[in-house]
Amino acid sequence: MKKRHTRSVRRNQRDHGTRTVLDAANATFVAVICFGLLVGISTQVQNVRPQAPWEVDPYDAVASFAMMLVPIVAVLTWVRCVRWRHEAVYPSFALVEIIRGCVVSLVAIAATDAAYQVAVLHRGFPRPAPLRPELLGSLGLSVVTLVVASVMSMTAGTSQRRAQRNEVAPSDEPDAVDDVAELLRTAPPQLAQLHGLCVRIADLLVAWAGSSASPRRHPWLFVATVSCAAGVAAAASEFFHEGLPPSVGVGILVVALFGAIVVISALLAYSLVGRYLHLVRSPRRA
Repeated sequence: MKKRHTRSVRRNQRDHGTRTVLDAANATFVAVICFGLLVGISTQVQNVRPQAPWEVDPYDAVASFAMMLVPIVAVLTWVRCVRWRHEAVYPSFALVEIIRGCVVSLVAIAATDAAYQVAVLHRGFPRPAPLRPELLGSLGLSVVTLVVASVMSMTAGTSQRRAQRNEVAPSDEPDAVDDVAELLRTAPPQLAQLHGLCVRIADLLVAWAGSSASPRRHPWLFVATVSCAAGVAAAASEFFHEGLPPSVGVGILVVALFGAIVVISALLAYSLVGRYLHLVRSPRRA
């Protein structure tokens, strides 16, 4: 059995292609954080939201869709970056998947930043708006980090495409389930209890992925089920912050509405980027 590395490789020990891709990923993570702060503060803080010109649809709808997509893609991209941290040279398919995750995150952020800028130009800030400088600064920071990450990702993607012309397509390589399981198996062996727990979870995850109920066999059903649960949780959060509905019927209607919106959004997102990000592979290879 091949011995598993236990130490991360330093940046200067990696090859140029791997460094370029990881640098682009790190820049994307910074852009994601700035984007999350912008959207989170301007839409979730009660005394800030009324001062933002993008608090209404369609601007808010663009941000809501992006906020459902970007965190998931960013976490998956981070998993794929960290999974191979013990290797000086990342596999070519892993680099491709990391770049694709960066691209999807940055496109969603760009759409939101563009919508917010249109809102500023079209609606302007309400009066009074004492937090106008802070909101504009947050938007500007998001745009700047987006541009930097986009340039770095395009550079990394171009160099990677040149090296990938004769490589195997990512569809024949490990999927997101494999990435998560392998990351769990690389938990620090010095922490024996944590390492053992992570290994057991990884084994259960792989076993579940190979079963008849896995997302590899029923990806659309899996996405619909998880997103429906997320919609119910979103409705519960709304009840917690805004208070209970006036009647049971209204409550059921609100839950159904939240669930339908989240399910439709999740299915749309999966149809657009599911195969591109190689979330699940064919059950023939499971």
